[in-house]
Amino acid sequence: MKLPALREIVEERKEKAIETLSDSFAKNRLPLEEYERLVEYINKIESERELVLVEKMVAEFEDSGLPKESEYDDEDEIDNYYNHGFNQSSNFAFLSSRTISGPLKSGSQFLSILGSEHIKVRKADLKKRKTEINVLTILGDCVIFVESGIQVNNRAIPILGGSWTDNKVSRQARAGEPEIFISGAALLGNVTVKLLKE
Repeated sequence: MKLPALREIVEERKEKAIETLSDSFAKNRLPLEEYERLVEYINKIESERELVLVEKMVAEFEDSGLPKESEYDDEDEIDNYYNHGFNQSSNFAFLSSRTISGPLKSGSQFLSILGSEHIKVRKADLKKRKTEINVLTILGDCVIFVESGIQVNNRAIPILGGSWTDNKVSRQARAGEPEIFISGAALLGNVTVKLLKE
């Protein structure tokens, strides 16, 4: 029995990735713009290496742990869950720019691939004394804007990229104010913390 050519296997995997992505889109797990960009990108893929990266990302959308409607009694609460980025466990920016603000849930994850994310954090957004977030940027940028007074512990690791906190943020941090712990990595990209200017 003749094994299918590598190209045919890659094409089959691309079709499967698009099907999975379509299913995730139908279940409101990603916005239309990101869905269209991802499908366009998948169609252009020629190497297995690129495909593996996209398959992992598509799997994240598929297994993003969004709730079934039966878990909620109130339709407004369901809409709230789907429409506010911080209420989800993961936030993606792929070949696009995205600005996020609102209540920040500890454990939130932010992924930027060939794109940029701007995260605006105010004291009122932080429900806990210490809030942990994970940031991964690949060939992209993640800028976290924090309100004056918030304490920041930036532990994101730069890998052929940059990770730093602006001096103004450190100088204006005050003891007793909420604290953000940033973990993750900047691979050929940057994770930057700056002061939020209203």
